[in-house]
Amino acid sequence: MQIRTHLTMLVRINSLIFWFGLSIICEAQYKRLELVLATPNKAIFGPDISQFYMYTNRSFEGQPSKPWQGGKYGYVRNPKRTTSGIIYSKFHEGVDIRPIERNSRGVPLDKVCSIASGKVMHTSRSAGASNYGRYVVIEHDWGYGKFYSLYAHLADISCTVGQSVRPGTSIATLGYTGDGIDRTRAHLHLELNLMISRNFERWYRRHYVAPNKHGLYNGINLAGIDISGLYKEHQKNPSITLPQFIKKTKPYWKLLVPNKGMPLIMKSYPWLAKNMADATNNPSWEITMSRSGIPLSISPHNKKVSSPTINWVDYSATPHSWNTRSRLTGNKDKAKLTAIGLRFVQLLMEK
Repeated sequence: MQIRTHLTMLVRINSLIFWFGLSIICEAQYKRLELVLATPNKAIFGPDISQFYMYTNRSFEGQPSKPWQGGKYGYVRNPKRTTSGIIYSKFHEGVDIRPIERNSRGVPLDKVCSIASGKVMHTSRSAGASNYGRYVVIEHDWGYGKFYSLYAHLADISCTVGQSVRPGTSIATLGYTGDGIDRTRAHLHLELNLMISRNFERWYRRHYVAPNKHGLYNGINLAGIDISGLYKEHQKNPSITLPQFIKKTKPYWKLLVPNKGMPLIMKSYPWLAKNMADATNNPSWEITMSRSGIPLSISPHNKKVSSPTINWVDYSATPHSWNTRSRLTGNKDKAKLTAIGLRFVQLLMEK
C-alpha cells in the first residue's frame, strides 16, 4: 500500500513538472497577435457601427423589425419581456458582417480573407452540409494553444486544406449559403474559437446518428469568443494576447468534476490552469465558465464529487437557461445541469 501511494505521488509530481515546463515553454513562444478584418467592411472602427453588422428579421409582440444588433456577438436574439425589461435569450456565436459591394443583381462581391496567419484545416464546399452553408476553418497558433477562425455562408471557396495563409490572404467570396439567408441578407458569419475536445468524434458517435461531415471542425466542437470585442481591444492594445482578453470575461457558473486526470482541454490551453501548486491530491477540478460556455479557468478543488456538479452560479432573476444556452436550469443563485448541459460537460471532459 505504501509503495502504491509513493507511486501515485510520483505520477502526480511528474505531471506537475510537465505542466510547469509546458507553461514556461508556451510563455516563451508567445507570438504577436496580428489581426486584420475579414472583409473590406471597416465600419466596426467607425462612428456608425450599425453599418458593420447585417440585420436580422425579427417579429416581437406582433411588431416586425430588422435590428442590426441581431448580427452582433452574444445574447442578441429571441427577445423576451420580463419584469426587469426586455432580455435576449438566444446566443449568437460570431458576428454577421454586411457586404459593401454588390453587382446590379444584388449579388455580393466582397472578398473574404484570413484574419491572421495560419493553416486551412477544413473547407465545407457543399452548401447543404451545414447550417453554416459553405464554410472554411483556419487554425492559428500564437503560442498559447490553437485557435480556429470560421468563415460561413460563403458563395465560393478559393483556398484548400493544408494551405498556409497570411493576414489578408483571400480565401472566399461573401455569400448567402446556409439556412434562413437570402440575397438581401447576404453576409459573412465570422467566429474565432477554442476547440473543446480533440476526441470530439468519439463523443459525437455516442449522441448522434447522422454522420459527422466536418470532423473536429464541427461547430458543436468550437466555442466562439467575442471577436468584435477582441478587434476593439486589439486596436487599443496591439500587444494583447487571447488569454489576457478571455480572462477579462465575467464568470457566470462554476462546475466541479471528479478528478480522473488532468483535463485534456487544460493540456490544449495551459493558460486555463490556476492554483496548480495545489494539484497534488485534489479529488475534483473546478471549471469556471462564461455565459457563452467558454472555460475561463480550471483549478484543483478539495471537494469530492461523484458526478459533474454546479458549485456556484451568478445570481439571475431570469431563468439560467436563458443565460447559458440551456445548459443550466433554475434561477436566482440555484442551478443544475440540464441534459444539454451534461452532454456539454461530457464533451468538455472527454479523454
